[in-house]
Amino acid sequence: MISEVRPLSFGGSQHFPARRLPHDRRCGFLIELPPDEDGFQVADTFGSGLGKLGEQLARRDNRLIVLTRPEQWRRISHGAPPSAAPDLGEIHPHDIATRWLLAQEPSFPVNAWLGSADIRRLIDGMTPTDILNVTPLMLDEHRTAEQLAADALSDVTRDSAQQTPAERRRSLDDQISNVVAVLSNWEDALYEWHEPEGRVRTSFERNFLLTAAVLRGDPVGHVYAKAAELTDTLDKRDTPVPVHGQQAPGVIAMTKAIKACREEDGTLRFDRPHWDDAAIEYFWNDRPLARTSFLKWLAQVPIDDTGTNKEALETITKDARRALAARIGEFALRWAVRHRRQEPLEAIVTAWYAHGTDKELWPLAVKLLDNAAIHAASAPYVHSLLLSWAKRKDASLQQAVVEVCTGQFGRRHTGKALRRLKRVANSGLPEVVDSLREAIQVLWADTSVRKTLFGYVVDWCGDEKIRDTVGHRTFTALAASSAPEADRVPLVLHSDTTPDSDEEEDFRPPVAGLVTGWRTLLRQATGAAGDRELDRAIFLWLDAALERPPLRRIILDTLRRAVDVRGPEGPTLREALRTCSQVWVQSEDRPYSHDRANLKLELSSLLDADLAKVQRLLLQEDPEADTSEEREAA
Repeated sequence: MISEVRPLSFGGSQHFPARRLPHDRRCGFLIELPPDEDGFQVADTFGSGLGKLGEQLARRDNRLIVLTRPEQWRRISHGAPPSAAPDLGEIHPHDIATRWLLAQEPSFPVNAWLGSADIRRLIDGMTPTDILNVTPLMLDEHRTAEQLAADALSDVTRDSAQQTPAERRRSLDDQISNVVAVLSNWEDALYEWHEPEGRVRTSFERNFLLTAAVLRGDPVGHVYAKAAELTDTLDKRDTPVPVHGQQAPGVIAMTKAIKACREEDGTLRFDRPHWDDAAIEYFWNDRPLARTSFLKWLAQVPIDDTGTNKEALETITKDARRALAARIGEFALRWAVRHRRQEPLEAIVTAWYAHGTDKELWPLAVKLLDNAAIHAASAPYVHSLLLSWAKRKDASLQQAVVEVCTGQFGRRHTGKALRRLKRVANSGLPEVVDSLREAIQVLWADTSVRKTLFGYVVDWCGDEKIRDTVGHRTFTALAASSAPEADRVPLVLHSDTTPDSDEEEDFRPPVAGLVTGWRTLLRQATGAAGDRELDRAIFLWLDAALERPPLRRIILDTLRRAVDVRGPEGPTLREALRTCSQVWVQSEDRPYSHDRANLKLELSSLLDADLAKVQRLLLQEDPEADTSEEREAA
């Protein structure tokens, strides 16, 4: 009996070692294998490692479900135990719907609903995912009908309290009709509304319906003003719609025109379920040449108003505006995922980024994408969208990618996040360089990606085009910050490994890579310049060398080799290191320390020895060589 089920991250390497399994008991774990993409593949030996995983699972009464794609499994299945991929057979859609409905609502009248010819015709042949999109509609309709019945029983009138069996049956038929209509996006009913017999809908009426669908829950005066704005936008009118006087139809007329109800709080309500979403979908399918203009208007709606709604003496609160932004974001996400088009989400990200990343809309956009990137229904498309955006030299799109890689997506799909950040970093856009720092620190927490991540950072530090921007900032994220669980130990030198650590995850950065990174830091101006990152990094590393004897050798070796450079750059780097280390020993805010002075003397001796070695080599190469520059530097 499994008492809990939860997902596991595959990690950033090509393998999934048994040690990554949690030590809980009677748990079910779900792992989705990352797809083969962008130079990454799950190891061919994955199948042969399932035997060891199975033994460890059995010892704790656990279970593991692995999600993979058929073509990927054919490649990685060699050596898998015979029982690793059992034939699950086929499950009838009726059974899936039955179990899901009863799990959510034990009293749900399953036989009445699934016995309907319309429902059978609807779900037969559906995929499990599609069925799980239908069952919530059935539950909503059933619960709404139950609430209406409860309200009727509380009424004193006999007509509402004493429904006949025939009336109850008609009520179920109406519920089923609504579900069928929702899944067709109410297209027939909306066509009849848009193209009524004997008359022609005005663009203002059409746009009022569309605006009410987008701004559901907003005061009707605000909807009215925004409908006029949308009409001006789509019709490209030189003169605004005359809504300020009494020429255009008013709120009451427009409310009746779109068959909505005006509530006591001034908001609009549609009686048909999901009618508002269907109205937006109808417009999108019906008016393809207006999509771009609509998306621009849609993205601007939650941004601070121009004051139109103030003339209606209605205030849109901050919370209401946030709720509106969330609804617009959800619509853009649903449409983008359903139709595999980036434009709706791209319009929102671009507009809300321009509004300011320090404003409330930008975090909403990032949260929307982050949540979508870990939700089963939307994740596959959003993952591909993030990869596409990472390749585009657009600051707003790349900023969104970096922040999503810092969130839930980065923690759950670390390998994918790493590959997307690599694309962003290689672009080197200055607007997003600072954001990479936090993302690098977040991904470093996953031991399985450290080797690859450190390799990327070293490559960026060695690339002349981006070494002083991307390289500097990302190496600083690892070198000038402490590990949370080991104060005063540089993040890049801290080891999380245990006695049973997997060899691939037992990563210690090579000195050669550390040297490359340190040279990007030491290229800052020499001398004390306030609270610089170079100072903080020097202080942190020398403190660690003093307080953590096992790290002393690698720290001193790294620093001495970082400045052991021939040519004019060598003296500059050495001067930067000597100056910062002297400030570390004693400065205005740091009293003199004998231990620090001794360590600094040891470091200086190593630097002098390296200079002497260079001097000897020069003399061997050319006995007549002038070594005054090296002597002066020493």
